[in-house]
Amino acid sequence: MKMLKVAFGIPLLAILLAACSDETSETVSQKEEPTEKSTAVHTKENGNKTVVKESSPNTLQTKASTIKKAVNSKEADRDYLLNVMNGYQYIQVGDNQYIYYGINQEQNVFCMMEVNFDASGDYVENINFVENASEEQIALLQNQIQEQQKQLSDLEQQQMEKELDDYYAQLEEDRQKEEEAQAKADAEAEAQAEADRKAEEERLAEEEKKKQEEEEAQAKSDEEEAEAEASLEDEAQTESESEQEEDTEALEEEEPAEQTVSQEQAIQLVRDQQGISEDSPLLVAYDHVDDSGNYIIHVYENVVDNEETGEEHTATQGWYQVSPSDGAITDVTVDGY
Repeated sequence: MKMLKVAFGIPLLAILLAACSDETSETVSQKEEPTEKSTAVHTKENGNKTVVKESSPNTLQTKASTIKKAVNSKEADRDYLLNVMNGYQYIQVGDNQYIYYGINQEQNVFCMMEVNFDASGDYVENINFVENASEEQIALLQNQIQEQQKQLSDLEQQQMEKELDDYYAQLEEDRQKEEEAQAKADAEAEAQAEADRKAEEERLAEEEKKKQEEEEAQAKSDEEEAEAEASLEDEAQTESESEQEEDTEALEEEEPAEQTVSQEQAIQLVRDQQGISEDSPLLVAYDHVDDSGNYIIHVYENVVDNEETGEEHTATQGWYQVSPSDGAITDVTVDGY
């Protein structure tokens, strides 16, 4: 193995594997150019007690597999490794080389993982997982850890501990800010949704009110129009009745002419003159008496417009004037009646 080197500054990597020894603890590393060829062990004490975590080799192997996938997809940078390996112990053995390790004393198993960064020190280039290390590997690593621990002064350990605490404090502050921002965004979204709902309710209410007003106005207009039509019909009826009364009075005042031809005879005279038989589709009917007292006979035909409904109209063939005194017939079709 390469000579171990010291690394100080802002933490960049979380401690990797949990161990069952009293020396196991949570740590974080930072990539920084080393100033001398020495070793460093990264630890964090909790008061006078060392933080100890149990971990099976399968746990480290699972994390190693996760990181390998990220390496293959070019996504394994220092931040990614920091998140995955949070809470595990490691040592630095080169400029861009670290070893993460764990010892499960109850199962008598030792495992470790070598992590190599690229030349820039920003991205993981390769990892090598050792599931069951040999006794020589275990002894060498433990010696390296002890050497690193000796080289760390109390001041350096305090500095690293403070940096670690500051780092986690910053993470907590960022998390709280993110939660506050999310809560604010959720509250604003909820308020906007409520405002939109109220606006939609007001719009629908306004449309309903407008529709009701239009229906009421239309009903009033229809009622007024119906009243106007009824009034006109009443006036027309009154005028018609008045004209009929005047015509009746005028006829009564006139001296009635001597009638020798009846209405039925007048109809027959027109049939005979026009050659209309009884079985003809043409109809011959008395219509009225003109101002001179002559019969007005109507010759017409009923034309069916719709055979299904029976709707039809009258097609006039002619109008004829018949004198009630001598039966003389005059064609008055051009005058129209």
